[in-house]
Amino acid sequence: MDLMQRAGELKGELSEYARSPRFQRATRNMIQRAFPDGVSDEMVFSTALDAFVLTERLEGGQTVLGSFAERFTGADRALLLSWADYVQGVFEIKEPYGDDGVIAVNHVDELTYRIRSNMGAEGVEQLTPGVVMVGGLVPVGDDWMISGAATAYSADDVAAVLAGVRTLQLQNPRMVFRNPDKLAQARALQARQRASFIDLYGSDLVLVAGDAVQETILAFYRHDHERNGGEPGAWREPELPDLGLSGAPSLAVVFDEEEGLSFFPGFDLAQAAFADPSLLVRRPYRDVISGYLRGADTGPGILRRLAAPDPAKADRVFRKLLNKPGFSWQRDGEALLRKHKPTWFDTPILPRVIPL
Repeated sequence: MDLMQRAGELKGELSEYARSPRFQRATRNMIQRAFPDGVSDEMVFSTALDAFVLTERLEGGQTVLGSFAERFTGADRALLLSWADYVQGVFEIKEPYGDDGVIAVNHVDELTYRIRSNMGAEGVEQLTPGVVMVGGLVPVGDDWMISGAATAYSADDVAAVLAGVRTLQLQNPRMVFRNPDKLAQARALQARQRASFIDLYGSDLVLVAGDAVQETILAFYRHDHERNGGEPGAWREPELPDLGLSGAPSLAVVFDEEEGLSFFPGFDLAQAAFADPSLLVRRPYRDVISGYLRGADTGPGILRRLAAPDPAKADRVFRKLLNKPGFSWQRDGEALLRKHKPTWFDTPILPRVIPL
């Protein structure tokens, strides 16, 4: 049997498996998170559902795809597990590829893909040179199979579709960093910017009031521009998103070597508690450190930074916070971080800047 045909059969079986009662709760939670106002676009919904099945970790750390793959052995299992490398993108068709495929450039990661359909020539009939396809792909051998719903846009609509690529890149940096050249550029850019931040502020951490965050960041960007050869007259102030931090009495702006530029409200309270663990009896101190520990979007670096000056006091902080009298930061700290921040350990930490 042709590998692409077998892939199509397995994809159908996976879709049926994902609809089983076992995953109904997780699927419902995903839909509520992704579509709080209800589903208005069936194609967008289908794409989100495909990404959920192939890549989202459930309780226990397994994906729907990984669970399904356990039912198979040999070549089928290997093929299924390869689908964890799921690619979403905006694919511009360049030329035909055999009788049932096309060669396309993904404008999100700027890589070229040989795309085939498990439906044969009928599945790529609309994908003529100049057409743009928005959808997802999974690897099948050396080629890629269309996965889930995909929409083809004619040349008349291409400009409007491509105009949304930049937003897609900014919202989904992992898509961009499939391209190793883009990843290398981003790492170099982030290292350069961190050096500029330290040059300006004398440290990779600066404490500011919440209403001074925008001024702090704009001053840094201007300094980076001028420090790296930019003409002062060529400086254009970037439009910064509203981070919702203006009401914070105090926060730390940190440019970590790995985690990039991050913001930590209440850092002064956390720092005080690690200097004097007896403060943990007060709720504001406990809440800040608990938030750093349990916040899924907060990297492990900030807790490592707080614990580093005095590991013995860090022991006392976490013993009080976790109600575990025998806790040792040096012995148990990494396991604690891995428990509460699994995504920061399962995959490489990506840069916070994107070269577009």
